[in-house]
Amino acid sequence: MRLKHLRIEPLGEAGWESPLLTFGHRTTLIFAPNGSGKTPVLQSLAACLGFPSKFREDILGKCAAATLTADVEGKDLVIRRAFASGQKEFTATISFEGTTSEHFSEATFSTALFAVLGLTPPALVSTNKQATQPYISTVLPLFYLNQGDGYTAAYKAPASFIEDQFVEMVRFVFGLNPKHSYDVKKSLIEEKEALEAINRKIVVLQRQVETQSQGLDLTEGNRTALAHRVATLSSQIDNLRASVDASGAANSTLTDLLRQKEQQIRTAQTELSELQSRIAGIETIRSEIEGEISTLGLNEEARRVFISFQEICRAPNCGLFVGSSESYGKNLLYLRDQLKDLERNAARAEVRAELLQARLSELTADRNALAAKLGSPESGSIDRLVSAVHELTKQLVETEGQRASIEATDSERSKLFRLEQERSRIHDRIEELSASGRTDNEFNRLRVRLRELAVKWMDILEAQNVPRNVDIDLEFRFRFGAETLDLFSGSTKIRLVLAIHAALFEHYISEPSNPFRFLILDTPKQQELHTSDLAKYLTALESLCLANNAQLIISSTEYNHPTLQWDTRWLPSYKGQGRPMYLGRPADRISAQ
Repeated sequence: MRLKHLRIEPLGEAGWESPLLTFGHRTTLIFAPNGSGKTPVLQSLAACLGFPSKFREDILGKCAAATLTADVEGKDLVIRRAFASGQKEFTATISFEGTTSEHFSEATFSTALFAVLGLTPPALVSTNKQATQPYISTVLPLFYLNQGDGYTAAYKAPASFIEDQFVEMVRFVFGLNPKHSYDVKKSLIEEKEALEAINRKIVVLQRQVETQSQGLDLTEGNRTALAHRVATLSSQIDNLRASVDASGAANSTLTDLLRQKEQQIRTAQTELSELQSRIAGIETIRSEIEGEISTLGLNEEARRVFISFQEICRAPNCGLFVGSSESYGKNLLYLRDQLKDLERNAARAEVRAELLQARLSELTADRNALAAKLGSPESGSIDRLVSAVHELTKQLVETEGQRASIEATDSERSKLFRLEQERSRIHDRIEELSASGRTDNEFNRLRVRLRELAVKWMDILEAQNVPRNVDIDLEFRFRFGAETLDLFSGSTKIRLVLAIHAALFEHYISEPSNPFRFLILDTPKQQELHTSDLAKYLTALESLCLANNAQLIISSTEYNHPTLQWDTRWLPSYKGQGRPMYLGRPADRISAQ
């Protein structure tokens, strides 16, 4: 955005106006003595850009509005800002590409102007931790040093409502990710809530998997054996059904089944015996640990008795038994943890033993039924065949049931694995969001470059007795050696503020696509700067502007900076009391710009 024209409209017939003030291609110089009305002109320019300028009552009572025309990528942008509505009210219009929008708040005005300039303001965190976004008035202090307090700090906005506002505005105009993104903060809260929810799901699923897997052999060998067992049983059933010698086939099958049942009974009895021995061993170990705990308790009681004897420990808290007291606490905690582990193992073993006893009873009943069928002379070949098929089908159903239980457990374990993967992803996302905005390579490169440029402009301004080892921290606070900007005053502080803004401006306009192509200096305190230093500074800025299609707007009271063919001078054009004025009635105009 390059500035083209500015005009102030009168309020009524007796109101004050300005001529159509045309900005120079390179430099626009506003040069006149104090009291000529330079400040209202620059305030009007800033007001058109959304800055909350505070006009005196005579301006509000005599001027209706200011209209600024700017060039945005070869298209005219016209902004009209009304004055007569009062200091606290906001009325402005934006006309661009044949569309005019009216705005009654700085927020909507800023959003519309950012959109015209091709900027997307981020959602930031306000000082009260709510969502907010940049305004033009929070960005403009990077490109506008006002006469009042603009030279007292590296960044001086009319209001500070954004957390770490200076660094956020620098990040915004240079196209970097915000330091405190409200969207990131919101996402961080959402991810932490998601983490809590998924942790609860994982705990429930872990218990479910643990319960389902009790008594199941999940090894690959058992899976293969079960598959082989299903195939074998199915084949046996099919063979029985297709057999010609039904009696012989049934007897052979029942004999095999009886032998399998006896083998299963022996295996279950062996496992049950081992479990019972384990439970007994756990009970013995638990008794020994409880004895250790009792002994520890007796030792602690003895220690207390010894402490009570004045002959042994005369002074209160003498510390004689501190070591034994700490040892007692640690050993007691360790033994109680062991007891809890033993109790958990014993409970699992007892549950498994109960299941095995029920299984043994079932296997024994099945074995007795098979033996009765084989030994009964009354049972015919058909009865035996039916019994054999029934038993094979029962075993097939049980085997399929085991396979189904294993598959269900596998499915739950897969769900658990996916949940744990998702939890890991959420952990990584939280870590990423927590680190967002702290530092990044682009921001680090920006800081390095601005350090170099700040030193360059300090040399141009002859900033004496200021260390050249400049540092810029993550909050964009400038430090000169061991001193911050706040420690300087007078001419030195003004030189440093000017150097910082020139460094920001130089690096910013080096990118042709960046929209703000102007730097406004409203009456630097020339009484605190040598004329030669200010001249050298402005000349360097002019060369920078000419090379990078940018503009410099200067208001000056004492220093009459020379202008060339690329520049424009704004001189007072209306009769005043004792001196020409920049604003006046149309009838009092004495010259044309």
